[in-house]
Amino acid sequence: MRILQILFVLLWRLWFFIINLFLIPIWAGASIPFLFKDKHYPIAYWFHQMWARSNLFLMGFWYVLEKDQEILEKDKQYMIISNHSSIMDVMLIYSLMKNHPLVFVGKAELAKLPFFGFVYKRSNILIDRKNLFSCMQVFKKVQDQVDSGKSICIFPEGGVPKQSIFLDNFKNGAFFIAIIKNISIIPFTIADIKTKFPSFYILKGKPGKIRIKQHHSISTKNLSLKDKDNLKKKCFNLIKSQLEKFEREK
Repeated sequence: MRILQILFVLLWRLWFFIINLFLIPIWAGASIPFLFKDKHYPIAYWFHQMWARSNLFLMGFWYVLEKDQEILEKDKQYMIISNHSSIMDVMLIYSLMKNHPLVFVGKAELAKLPFFGFVYKRSNILIDRKNLFSCMQVFKKVQDQVDSGKSICIFPEGGVPKQSIFLDNFKNGAFFIAIIKNISIIPFTIADIKTKFPSFYILKGKPGKIRIKQHHSISTKNLSLKDKDNLKKKCFNLIKSQLEKFEREK
């Protein structure tokens, strides 16, 4: 029985790579003509959303969204933050933020992938966390993207934490930028992905329901950089508390 389970997971994981051999050229490829001017980015973003939703559907994932009663302003920029467990978190954020074209701050290594790397580099802000100069450049690039009308998504854990870590410590970047640009933060808590599509263990995982909580936006109005640590702590505790609640509701 155990061997059959492992075989199923391996085939299912292989299926992810197979479908993206088709989905990336179709959806990401179609977005390329719209990546060179800011005014066309919402069209490119729509194609990226189709790529994300197709992945979730074909991998057998569906999400149940719980959110505080709040209507986000369509033409307003936000800082999106979330806990991070795997690439599926990116698919979910794309799917959830339908009317707010955003860019991700993501690791530079993915830009080396053939074809996908080009689209990834044109669509997002790349950071090499081992390079101090790269980290400094990111702040300027993020501010430019906000000024051009885009929202930003940063996973404040700074990457996917090890499987054993419940929620890793948050880094400062997202909160520094949100205060500097005076944009509200929208925290998301994503459950179940850590067991259903973990990054570190390819022999684990299964299709199924993903529970998500979209928290009420947190204003940065009238905050200064001296409030950064308190803001970071507030967001960390909010997501941690919701993760613990999801764990109890299993």
